[in-house]
Amino acid sequence: VGLMKFKQIVVLDYLTFTPESLEALSGLCEGEIKVYEDDPKDVNSVISRIGEADCVLTSWRSEINSEVIEACSNLKYIGVCATSVTKVDLSACSKKGIVVTNVRDYGDEGVVEWIFYELLCLIRGLGKYQWKSDKVNELAGKTFGIIGLGVLGKMVAKAALGFNMNVVYYSRTRNNEFENKGCKYLPKKELLKLSDFISLQIPRDLKILDKSDFDLMKEKVLINNVIGEAFLKKDFLQWVSKENNFAIMDRSPSIDFFDSFLGVDRVIMRDLISGRTEECFTRLSNKSIENIKAYLSSKVINQVK
Repeated sequence: VGLMKFKQIVVLDYLTFTPESLEALSGLCEGEIKVYEDDPKDVNSVISRIGEADCVLTSWRSEINSEVIEACSNLKYIGVCATSVTKVDLSACSKKGIVVTNVRDYGDEGVVEWIFYELLCLIRGLGKYQWKSDKVNELAGKTFGIIGLGVLGKMVAKAALGFNMNVVYYSRTRNNEFENKGCKYLPKKELLKLSDFISLQIPRDLKILDKSDFDLMKEKVLINNVIGEAFLKKDFLQWVSKENNFAIMDRSPSIDFFDSFLGVDRVIMRDLISGRTEECFTRLSNKSIENIKAYLSSKVINQVK
């Protein structure tokens, strides 16, 4: 027996789906899928695009609020092709029995590679800056501190161990598996004092560093690709103005952060999202399709409530 199919699938906004995934998507729909390649401008535009569809796929950017849920009465499934679901009214979906799923851990490999590329350039003086000015350094033997040992934090830890670094971490819960691999748990303040390099791998918009934390960080490199704002701008700017303090960031933090720190001395700010690679788009596409197939098989996975 083949899978059930949706009557109408709408791709609501610009998604980086591979051609193969769009083809697979067509096979899960009785009619033709509707694919929009730009973001809807407002709620009315969202409603008009979804129309009579029973399945909608969306990025984290487009708002699907209670007004949309009320107006689009055929909707049964919303597949968010990203991790953040803050733009979807989960309560309104729950009342209407609409299943919402998301996708996690699809861009992590690219982020890990980017972190160590930037770090190597900085400690060897291969770019604009050199950490500790006239000395070329190795990663081996340096202390790498990770705040947040989730999926990405663990991948960063494995890479740092591969470079023979001393890896310390601070997280809400201890991790015996990684402590057995050689990672050491430290309270946050101690980690900030002892680490040469500090990588933030925490949930979106969690304020994790305050002025008293920055005051402990002397001659450090802060790596921040957390979505949102993990600290206050004024605290960070005061810290990075001191000699041999450096920061490495991409576009993941808020646009406000990006604009404020662009051009600031010793802030290595890349105008890119470090996890956005060809392989990342393939993983995102495949995982989104897996979520849909699971729903159509009545074995829902990655549901967000």
